[in-house]
Amino acid sequence: MTTQSRIAPAGEPRQTEGGLIFDIQGHSVHDGPGTRTTVFMSGCPLQCVWCCNPEGLFRHPVMMYRESKCKCCGDCIRACPHGAARVVDGKLTHDRSLCDDCETFDCVTACLNEASVTSGRYYTQDELMRILLRDQQYWGKHGGVTFSGGEPLLQRSFITAVLAECKRHGMHVGVETTSCLPTDYYLDVMRSVDWVFTDIKHMDPAVHHRLTGQDNTLLLTNIARLAALPDWDGVIMPRIPIIPGLNDGTENLLATVRFIKSIGLDAVNILPFHRLGESKYRQLGRRYAFVDQSPPPDEHMAALKSLVTAEGVICLVGWETPF
Repeated sequence: MTTQSRIAPAGEPRQTEGGLIFDIQGHSVHDGPGTRTTVFMSGCPLQCVWCCNPEGLFRHPVMMYRESKCKCCGDCIRACPHGAARVVDGKLTHDRSLCDDCETFDCVTACLNEASVTSGRYYTQDELMRILLRDQQYWGKHGGVTFSGGEPLLQRSFITAVLAECKRHGMHVGVETTSCLPTDYYLDVMRSVDWVFTDIKHMDPAVHHRLTGQDNTLLLTNIARLAALPDWDGVIMPRIPIIPGLNDGTENLLATVRFIKSIGLDAVNILPFHRLGESKYRQLGRRYAFVDQSPPPDEHMAALKSLVTAEGVICLVGWETPF
């Protein structure tokens, strides 16, 4: 599904000046309390088979091709120095093994129809902070900034500096994290965070590895250690992405909820599977394995919520938040 040489389970993006960001969404109401600005950062230690942001798995900018905008004019073919693009049966095709390693994006520059575009660009700390300071006036009482991805904490030097600036300006800071990071660093960086969404995708280490490329030992350890910090007053909201047939069984759900209770937490967010990332796979020239998978019906989500609440744990469904 991915090019392993360019999408790796560890390491920061190749450029050290600035942070690699593939999207910034203002007025977001799904990524934490209140109205927020969500910053999507590139790179991830996991490779979840259902990932809805596959462009965020790359540790460098990547070309995405939008067929609906293509006029097959040939400008990109002539501009590409690698011979990666050609027309077959009237349609433009790409050798993604070449495209995914490209650093010049000549095809993007040549395409006047915006069929070929670049996902991901490097922002300096000052550039990003100007955007956040502009948006801050619209967040309201409960809002703030949420760093998502990918894994936003993977770009250590950049995110550490940005988080410090956010706190200096009195911003409420959220992160959506895998928690699959070195423990000492994870606990230290969380001191600049107020709200943590952290996925628990499966409680069985072997199944977790099959679904994400990594087992769950480190992330469960980190979540438990963060919950036990005596001098941190942030909120941890564990999340379970409900993927029908993969992790929505009663045994796994109850094991997850009981783990959450055992570390002193009292709430969980269950997120129903969706196919909103399907078009991105096409734009990256990759097969989407869940094209025939339907979202879980409302009745199923309600039944799962009942299982959770019967264990004495608050259950938020979908994009519900406490505010």
